[in-house]
Amino acid sequence: MNNYQEFKIIDNIAKLIESSFGIHGKLKLISQVFDHKNDEGENDNVVNSTQKIIFTNDGLLIFKSLNNDSPYYKIILQQSNYIKNRFGCGVSQYIILTNNILKRSIKLINNKGSSSSSTSTFSINQILNIFQECRLFIKNNFNERFIINLKDEIFSSSGGKNDQLLESIIKTNLSKNILSIYFKRISKIFKKLIKILPNLDKNKIKIKTIISSNEDHNNNNEDEDEKKEEEDDDDNDEIEIKLLNGILIKSKFSFAGRDKLIKVIENPKILLLDYEIELKHQKEFANIEISNVNDYLEFINAEKSLISKQLENIYNLNINLILNKKVIGDLAIQEFVKISSQNQNNNNKINCIGSINNINEFEFIKKSIGGNTQSSLQNLSLDSSFYGTCKKYKQIIIGKKSYELFEGCQFSDTQTIILKGSSKKFLKEAKLGLESLLTIFRSIIIDDDFKFVGSSSNFEFIIINLLNELIKNKQNSSSSSSSSLSTNLIKEVLIIKSLQKSIKDIIKLLLLNSDLNLDLIDQLFQINNNNNNSCINIEENKIGDILDLNLFEPKSMKLSILNSSIETSCILLKTITT
Repeated sequence: MNNYQEFKIIDNIAKLIESSFGIHGKLKLISQVFDHKNDEGENDNVVNSTQKIIFTNDGLLIFKSLNNDSPYYKIILQQSNYIKNRFGCGVSQYIILTNNILKRSIKLINNKGSSSSSTSTFSINQILNIFQECRLFIKNNFNERFIINLKDEIFSSSGGKNDQLLESIIKTNLSKNILSIYFKRISKIFKKLIKILPNLDKNKIKIKTIISSNEDHNNNNEDEDEKKEEEDDDDNDEIEIKLLNGILIKSKFSFAGRDKLIKVIENPKILLLDYEIELKHQKEFANIEISNVNDYLEFINAEKSLISKQLENIYNLNINLILNKKVIGDLAIQEFVKISSQNQNNNNKINCIGSINNINEFEFIKKSIGGNTQSSLQNLSLDSSFYGTCKKYKQIIIGKKSYELFEGCQFSDTQTIILKGSSKKFLKEAKLGLESLLTIFRSIIIDDDFKFVGSSSNFEFIIINLLNELIKNKQNSSSSSSSSLSTNLIKEVLIIKSLQKSIKDIIKLLLLNSDLNLDLIDQLFQINNNNNNSCINIEENKIGDILDLNLFEPKSMKLSILNSSIETSCILLKTITT
């Protein structure tokens, strides 16, 4: 055979990932090398680092850090990306299980499957056919006996055990992330999100990370109820997590006086603008050649008069908020302050945000609040559909920085999760954990309709028992005692058992990484097979029940990982040449 070196590459990578697998998997120190591009004005004599050091137990990140030109590597990487994008996690188990299946299959092909001479040779086609038969049998027989529907419990507002159930699911799926100690706070956020997630586009949930010092922890803008909720939690207070119903953007540069503008506006009428509201002579590159002082003053007054007339159009249309791609000058801001202070009814409340020069950010806001971008103040549209709106606009302070919040965007529902803490690396890891959790819950709701399977080795336990049923079916259907038929049956059983052992190795690895007694594997399979709820109680080092412990994982994710591992193994085994 000439493919062993390729398989060896996958085996070596899988061994590195193995110690990071499971709830108590260890972090890996990995380095990522990237191309450095000089920024304009950067000192060419300074050597910048092109290497990033990361602590992680994310299977995909570890796999990518071990970049290899092997076609086998690329096949597994492609499927790993798919699993990560669809389910948010499960890459480590996919890589490890695929490697287990490959290793045991190669042993069979290399005449190491049996001591008996009659069963000492296995063809690749035999193995592939039995693997496909196993997949089909699992598909047809993994039925309602093994599936737990938790839709009513999760949607229930009664609290108590139902809240504990949601907390347990979140805690299980965040077990390898630094956010795991905040599972109670995150559960409160997801209880609000669950009902709107199915109709919420993936890019409509934004996660904002905000770095702050400890002295910023107490915020005048926080509601008293939210403060009390955090005080009541048993969680560590190193990080703040909050859900906002709307869009949050960082405040842009503005001239003096904007801080005196109204900071809260109910149901604002919002003008989307791509037009510079600034005196021309104040522009950075303005070139005005006027020899007479009176002519200069006349020019200035004419400019001010022109801007004042343009601003009159804003007042006449009862516009409350201006979002401008370009600059809003100090004269306009001073005028807005005057008009706001004259009357406190909603029609005279005005604020403005200029210099929103990030096109993607501007367009994202536009799609959420509605309206069209106008390019002049001279002929503003009278059509209300040209203007955006939201339930409430707020200018708020988070930490020591100012932000603009658009709550209740009526044209496109948008949610923002704030992560505030003092460590940039901590927040980056926390954000990855939240992104994965959001992906997992989208899969739970959209793909599975809240159907779960047991976690903590329960799923693997069930699959192995199902494969035992397949073996019994084959043995019972063997009505002839001919030597050739008997030999084929033995081979088929050995191939199925090799797949069972590959899956059982996943349970063994979970126990090893959790420093638990390996005898638990035997105890798990000695239990009555009719009890489909058996699992490993990792916290107490004993056999437990998934219903008592609330240990569940998404059905489609677990089945997809199993099928992907078998399918990838079949693809790679087909490449073996003798």
